[in-house]
Amino acid sequence: MDARIVAYLAHRMPDASDIAVDEVHQIHGGSSQETFRLRARWSVGAVTVDRKLILRRAPNAGLVVGEHDLEYEVYRALAGSDVPVPAVHFLELDPVWLDRPFFIMDLCDGKPGHPYAPGDPYDGLGDLVARAFWHHLGILASIDHRAVGLQRLRNGEAETGFWSIELDRWEHIIAAAETLVQPALSGAIRWLRRNPPPAPTKPAIVHGDYRSGNFLFTEDGRISGILDWEMCHIGDPMEDIAWAIDPFWPMTRHLPLSDGLAIWETASGMRADRDALEWWRLFSAVKASAIWTTAEASFASGESKEMVIAMSALRAGHFHRKHLLTLMRERGAMA
Repeated sequence: MDARIVAYLAHRMPDASDIAVDEVHQIHGGSSQETFRLRARWSVGAVTVDRKLILRRAPNAGLVVGEHDLEYEVYRALAGSDVPVPAVHFLELDPVWLDRPFFIMDLCDGKPGHPYAPGDPYDGLGDLVARAFWHHLGILASIDHRAVGLQRLRNGEAETGFWSIELDRWEHIIAAAETLVQPALSGAIRWLRRNPPPAPTKPAIVHGDYRSGNFLFTEDGRISGILDWEMCHIGDPMEDIAWAIDPFWPMTRHLPLSDGLAIWETASGMRADRDALEWWRLFSAVKASAIWTTAEASFASGESKEMVIAMSALRAGHFHRKHLLTLMRERGAMA
């Protein structure tokens, strides 16, 4: 891809000369966008620039349903805020350059934790990382999405009813992907509709996939970049909290939930509604199951040949269906 990226940068930076690109490597393991790490060098007059970059390209098939350019817009909107995100440079929707839409952003310092690997994913810094994790999520919930120009996000003009809108969305995704009716999922959805949660204090920016593995941390325990905003939308901030404490990737391994919620409440200026959180926990199990159902359908049809997609359908799908049944039993919803 080196020569094609050089051609694109020359197109976007007509004043630059001596453009060179190397060290292009795909970062495997993601299940939504294709991610490439690269190094680019160019000159503008007497100034030489040497920069490490990330290129995010739309995949042929992935697990996340959304518009590719929305992630770019979220990064732009949050630039300069107290939510750490990489700086973005170019968004390209014309497939002539790299076959599919993509955008280019800075490579952040730090590394991801791997919540599924054995051992400590945060090198003994779990407490510090978890405190930063909850602080940044609280800051995100405090931001007025209209003030930063994110009305275009899903539900961006809504004021209430987020639980119903989101439940409809994921129910439709399940219906489109499943080859066999899944009674447990259908039962959970019926229970969620019969028992709506309390309304949120205010609409909030919901990351949609805020969890271990979707941020970078540094050797001093700081979170340097929150990534993977493809499912970002406006909604109830309890949705992000419920996703973050899901037992498949729990930050509660590193800090008790009570401490995390206290940090979140201080940063957000809101109270974490425990009743709403319980509703969103079951919703999260439905949402996760919908994603794994999509993965299964994508791999079975041959649309995707990525093994991470297949393994997600097998391992995570089984986990969340079992977790969903546990949550329903706790709520007396099995009868």
